[in-house]
Amino acid sequence: MDTGGFWNQPMRRVLIDAAQQEILEHGYHGTSLRGVARRGGVDPSLVRHYFGSKDELLLEAVQVRIDPVQLAKEVLRGAPSGVGRRIVRFMLGFWEDPTSSKSLVRLVSTLHSPQIAELTKDAFVEPFFGTIAAEVSPDRPELRAALAASQMMMLGFSRYVLREPTLSRTEHQELVRIIGRSLQNCLTGPLPATKNLRGSAPAVAGTGADR
Repeated sequence: MDTGGFWNQPMRRVLIDAAQQEILEHGYHGTSLRGVARRGGVDPSLVRHYFGSKDELLLEAVQVRIDPVQLAKEVLRGAPSGVGRRIVRFMLGFWEDPTSSKSLVRLVSTLHSPQIAELTKDAFVEPFFGTIAAEVSPDRPELRAALAASQMMMLGFSRYVLREPTLSRTEHQELVRIIGRSLQNCLTGPLPATKNLRGSAPAVAGTGADR
């Protein structure tokens, strides 16, 4: 009987967990194969055996295997007037859930890796916020989704990556109330009218400036 698969998966899991902790402590670029191997209690050659390179290991470490569209549908349950607060409540819970450590690892990694930033945008940000905006926004859903996403991601960076003291100690309910109102306005409130510069009144000839 082939038992290779039995040993393969647990060891991969150990190394991925070690890589996640290294990213959280040292950042994306500060993580090394030797550091991962030391934390995992194995020889560095074993890390290369399972993942081939540092890039392949770190890419695996930031994968968050969730369905953002399904999550968005859960957030959409309830009145549209409360969707902003529900987004904030969901994202704070998601980032702070011990079983969702990869979400914070990816958040840290987007600061240092354009590849991970693009992955985050395509795999989570756009489908999650895009699905919500398509359902509740009265117009310009792509713009409204981007505005809401930018505010939520900045809250995540400030609270969990930069560890800004005031935001870090602010209670969930206060963040839900304040940031939720802002997200609600982005998603469902009226957008400022765009000025039509072509319709501006022409300059009057014969003014003092022309003389």
